[in-house]
Amino acid sequence: MKASDPRPALLVSFLLFMAALAAGPLLGPTPLDWSALLAGPSGEGSVDRIILFSVRLPRVLTALLSGASLAAAGLVFQTVLRNPLASPYTLGVAGGASLGAVASFVLPWTAFLPFAPPTILAAFAGALLSLLLVLGVSAAIRPFSTTTLILAGVTANFLFGALVLLLYYTSAPGQGASMMHWLLGGLDVPAPGAVPRLALSLLPFFLLLLYLGRDLDLLAAGTEWAGTKGVDAGRVSMIAIAGASLLTGAAVAHTGPIGFIGLLVPHALRPFVGMRHRELLVASAFAGGAFLVFCDAGARTLLAPAELPVGILTALLGGPFLLWLLTRMKNPFGAE
Repeated sequence: MKASDPRPALLVSFLLFMAALAAGPLLGPTPLDWSALLAGPSGEGSVDRIILFSVRLPRVLTALLSGASLAAAGLVFQTVLRNPLASPYTLGVAGGASLGAVASFVLPWTAFLPFAPPTILAAFAGALLSLLLVLGVSAAIRPFSTTTLILAGVTANFLFGALVLLLYYTSAPGQGASMMHWLLGGLDVPAPGAVPRLALSLLPFFLLLLYLGRDLDLLAAGTEWAGTKGVDAGRVSMIAIAGASLLTGAAVAHTGPIGFIGLLVPHALRPFVGMRHRELLVASAFAGGAFLVFCDAGARTLLAPAELPVGILTALLGGPFLLWLLTRMKNPFGAE
């Protein structure tokens, strides 16, 4: 498969996405009774139909959307920050979302937020505030410096992590269990209306990144080269970072912090898709969604009837990949 022709890789990633959509709802620790599923109107109230359409299908759709978003955001972070180890968590966005979500378990004011579950709103607000904090600190020190952005993001992650531990340590036992469950990352059955709400919150940011595809191609070749082609590198970088961070924040707000998808998927696809970002974004979205669906299916069945948080499984798969990636890189921290 030649890297100059992305069509075969795009087709394969699309087929994986469709296979995950078709097979994901059928995978799980409880076998489904096909006679009840195919019974027509007489089987509408069967337990099997409830499991399939009210439990598994919304969960699979959430995984497809979240995995697609995390993979696309990871690709953009690696390009803009010019660091192959960058991921959706580099700028502290996931740390801010985690702090917001944990705060929603202990702060009573979130009960008065009527538009969505308070955990989701608080997590998205935390991600947005984290992004504004990191961009503000970076602009005050050295505007548009990728090194400054990375250092500010890492520092913010440590700060948010400490605050999360403080809230966990001072919480009631029931609150602490809820916090830990969310922080491990998972795909619990979404509340009614959560899947359309997630799709609508992700779509604008993904379309924005697709629109920036040509500029990202030029940025990948270097800021000076991009400048000679009429690209305002600083402006495009900030818009791309904001779009990828908000894409991450919206996904993390619904699923908790699920790591390594944004690191693993883009690297796996680049040799087959090439370096054009519009094709890479689409392929990463398809493959990232499928990857998270199949990881979730494994997390639900490996220890059945117990359920392993999917964030643990993605970390177990992504950790060795990261070590392998480090062994192949001569200068893994060679960002500007």
